[in-house]
Amino acid sequence: MPEKIYFYTSKEPYFEFSNFYEFEFSLNDESWKSVEHCYQAAKFESGEYRRKIQSAETPMDARLLGQSKEFAIRKNWDSIKEEIMLVALRGKFAVPSLKDLLVSTAPAMLVEKSPHDNYWGAGKSGNGRNRLGVLLMQLRAELSSSGA
Repeated sequence: MPEKIYFYTSKEPYFEFSNFYEFEFSLNDESWKSVEHCYQAAKFESGEYRRKIQSAETPMDARLLGQSKEFAIRKNWDSIKEEIMLVALRGKFAVPSLKDLLVSTAPAMLVEKSPHDNYWGAGKSGNGRNRLGVLLMQLRAELSSSGA
């Protein structure tokens, strides 16, 4: 196993770890086409707008809708966004095939190789916060220790 596993595009291995990987999962009795759909919808207070994001055709469409300035974002978003992401990842990786893939990567460091995102990914410089990779490693440890 390599020391670091990079993921980002559908043309590379481990695209399954990307929030743009289209893989339907259920969370709180709702169906989601991707983690991106789930995460972007969670930003908004408006139930109608959340449903619009949920039904977006692609993860990119969901992301673009999630960047809207027309609708109010939850006031506490910055303080809860990582927990929301972790909950969405738990829903996605509850699926046995994805869980097994994630667990199989231990002990490698997981890095989202996004050149556009210094928070969730490594960013253009490679020195971004990589919070998505960190949360995936946290989830991997949870899944490994629980034997679930």
